Amino acid sequence: MKKKFWKITLGTLIVLLVGADLGGAYYLFNFAFKKGGYSSRGSDASETSTQRWARQQKQERWTQTSFDGLKMKARYYPAPQPTKKTIVVVHGYGDNSLTVGQYSQLFHEAGYNVLTPDGRAAGMSQGKYLGYGWQDRDDLAWWIKQVQKRQGPQGEIGLYGLSMGAAEVMYYLGLKVPKQVKFAITDCGYASIKGELQHELQSLFHLPSFPLLPTANLFAKTIAHYDFYAADTKKTLRQNRIPLFIIHGTKDDFVPTKHARINYDNNHGPKKLWLVSGAKHAQSYQMQPQKYRQKVIQWTQKYFQNEVKNHGTN
Repeated sequence: MKKKFWKITLGTLIVLLVGADLGGAYYLFNFAFKKGGYSSRGSDASETSTQRWARQQKQERWTQTSFDGLKMKARYYPAPQPTKKTIVVVHGYGDNSLTVGQYSQLFHEAGYNVLTPDGRAAGMSQGKYLGYGWQDRDDLAWWIKQVQKRQGPQGEIGLYGLSMGAAEVMYYLGLKVPKQVKFAITDCGYASIKGELQHELQSLFHLPSFPLLPTANLFAKTIAHYDFYAADTKKTLRQNRIPLFIIHGTKDDFVPTKHARINYDNNHGPKKLWLVSGAKHAQSYQMQPQKYRQKVIQWTQKYFQNEVKNHGTN
């Protein structure tokens, strides 16, 4: 009788634990991945002057259809003077092509064409679930093909990514990168989706990653159709030969600064690391605006061919 009782009790406990894991993981998946979840925090904030610049500046709307049938859109800002040099600016988690206006403006005022795509489930683009940079790397590849088509073989392309957009750029560098892509700049990007979610589980909920993350990944593979465990710069940057400039704040508590050092060590191409003292997440430009402009424009001038020095470094 006792043996039967303990079997029933153990079975009930297992069912409860499995149910709790499934429920918690499904909540985590919707909280972190679904449009309207945590990524929408602060979406009702007042428009900034650089967002107004991004909205009001003379621009074209570009479109493409993703590999899985989503209608994707981007803003293209032609340079003040004709040029075949273009910077693709990739926004971060919870952001869109307008909220990265300060970076678009920085490169545009330096004399470059600027393309700012809206990622999956962001801005003008379709999608129910965020790609965390992993699915998005294929979308980025198609945007780059559009730039190539417009500029021709003489065109030159630079990549800039912020936060999730930085991870997207570093994941993209593991693909077959065309020769027109001359360099990349990434600011506060994470090395792996798994590592970033582990940090957020601990930071926001004070929870261990096991078994929630493996189960959440099952939902990601089933519903969002990608394996976030596969996303890691250890795999992608070891194949990279594009010059990479990594920027990160030393007080970043959203994507810990250790990710910058991991990404730097993972990269096998030409590289540079700048840790901005005292800067929190995505605040390096605000912390040191003049030095930031100077360093990123010097990087573009170093790797764009026949570059003309201009007012962008002031």
